[in-house]
Formats: sequence, structure tokens, C-alpha cells
Amino acid sequence: MTIKLVVFDVDGTLFQTCSWQYIHENLGTWSQAQENKMQFFAGRITYEDWAQLDASLWRNQPVSRISQIVSQMRYVRGAEETLATLNRRGLLVYLLSAGLSLVGERVQRETHVDGYLANSLGVRDGFLTGDVQVNVSFYQKGKILNSILRKFNLTQQDCAAVGDDPTLVPLFKKVALGIAFNPTSEEVEKQADIIVKNSDLRNVLPYILKYPKA
Repeated sequence: MTIKLVVFDVDGTLFQTCSWQYIHENLGTWSQAQENKMQFFAGRITYEDWAQLDASLWRNQPVSRISQIVSQMRYVRGAEETLATLNRRGLLVYLLSAGLSLVGERVQRETHVDGYLANSLGVRDGFLTGDVQVNVSFYQKGKILNSILRKFNLTQQDCAAVGDDPTLVPLFKKVALGIAFNPTSEEVEKQADIIVKNSDLRNVLPYILKYPKA
């Protein structure tokens, strides 16, 4: 038995920061966004509400400015090399992020990945509308995995998942190999098969490439 598909989280896993937060900080909207975040984790609003409130703070911003900010996000050490190694070994790589599709587009442009799904900001005539299409909600990654597996004609036992935050918990419960990379909570650690606490993403490779003997 070998791993044939690796599903990666993006924010905090391939990149050093969260795309939503990074854009807020660059646009000066982070203090308002923190209020929205608190409302979500207090259970007062849905994830869709949270995403919409955040996106509304960027209404009328040129999408070119957002793309430029995204282009400045820094990869985690070894991220590009990790994706390249998996590609060379013939494994499929899919990005599944509750962040923004602009980041997925950047990774696909700069590396080789076989697909990505994230949340899309509304754009009209080159400017943000303040709307967002939520393709990946906070706790939906487990459900989305099923459609990804159908796309590649694979099973859960063919799949590994790598990520750091609670959005990965539903994935870890399904895949053959769940790797928590610098996990942000005890819940993430408990649900993972492997915990990697290291600044270099390449440290996940032996567990994937030598599975199940690693």
C-alpha cells in the first residue's frame, strides 16, 4: 500500500501566515476582522457570515492590489521543494484551503499541483465587490475530500493530508495518513497519525514516501 494523493492545507502549512490575516494587515482592516473572528469562534455567526463580513471590508479594492499582497506571502521553508519532490515521485498533490483562491492560483503558477479549491473573492471590472464565494467552509474539508477522490478515481486509503489547524480534523479522520505540521491545537494533534514540529516542511516527506513503513 502506498500514498498516491497528498492533500495540503495552505495557510500556515505551505505559507507562513494566513492569507485572510495577511491581507487585512496590509490593508489596515485587521482590527475589524478580529471582531468578526471572535464572533465566529463564540458561535454567534456562521463561517459563511464570517467570510462575508471580512470580504466586505475590502470592497472597491483593486484586485491587482490584492494579488500583489498575496505575491509577497512567504512560503514555509522547504514548501516548494516538498511539492517538487512529490511531483517527481509521481504523487498527486491537491490544495484544499479555507483561505483564498488567489493563493491557490499563485502556488499552481509557481509549482506543480494537480488542483486546488479555496474561497473566491467577488470581482467586477477589476475591483472587489465585497462578496465572497465560500467553496471551503471551516469544517467541510472531510466532505469535499470525497469529490476530490472521485476526480482522481482513488480511495481514502490512497490519500494523505498535511495541515496545521482544526479545519484538517475531518480530513485526518478519513485519510490513511494524517500529518499535523506544527499543529495549532491539541485537537489537531490528537486526530493526526503523525506530528511534525519543525520549521522545514520537507520533514513530512519520509512519512509520505515510505508509508506505511516510516
